[in-house]
Amino acid sequence: MSRIVYLLPYLLLLAAYLIAKLCYAAADTADVRWLLAPNNALVEVLLSSGSEFVPGRGYVHPGLGIVIDKSCAGGNFGLLSVLVLTTTYLWQRGPRPALVLPALLLLSYPLTLFVNAARIAGAVRLGQLLPPALAPGWLHEAQGALVYLFFLVAAYVALRQLLPKTASH
Repeated sequence: MSRIVYLLPYLLLLAAYLIAKLCYAAADTADVRWLLAPNNALVEVLLSSGSEFVPGRGYVHPGLGIVIDKSCAGGNFGLLSVLVLTTTYLWQRGPRPALVLPALLLLSYPLTLFVNAARIAGAVRLGQLLPPALAPGWLHEAQGALVYLFFLVAAYVALRQLLPKTASH
C-alpha cells in the first residue's frame, strides 16, 4: 500500500503529461497562439523581423522566408520541461511540494518561450551562415534537438542545485 502512495504523484504527473500531449497533438495553429504570439514577438526582437499572423499558417516573416507555426511553438518542450522539473522536485523530496509544483508549472512557460525563441533565432542565423547546399532539413532538426536537450539538462541541474542537499534518496 505504501508503494502505491509513494508512486501516486508520479503516476498522476505522467497521466497529466499524456493527456496534455494528446490535447497538444490535436491542436491547430490557432489553438497554440498563446505560445506562438509571445514566441513570435521575441523572434521579431531577436532577428529584427516583422511578421503577420495568417490564419491556418502562423506568423509569416517575409523578410526571413520563414513561418512560425504550431511545429515551431515549443509546446512539446514545454510539456517535457514541466515533467522533468516536477518529477525531479518530487524525486529529490523538495520542501512544500503543494506550493512549489504549481510554481514550477508556471516557470516552465517563460522557460519555454525563451528556449524556443533562442532555438528559432539560432536556426535562422545558422541557415543564413551556411550555403543552401550545406543547410539540409535534418540540420535544422538536429540544432533544435540539441538546443532543447541543452536547456532541459541545464534546468534539471539548476533545480538540483537549488534543492537542499539533504533532500535526496
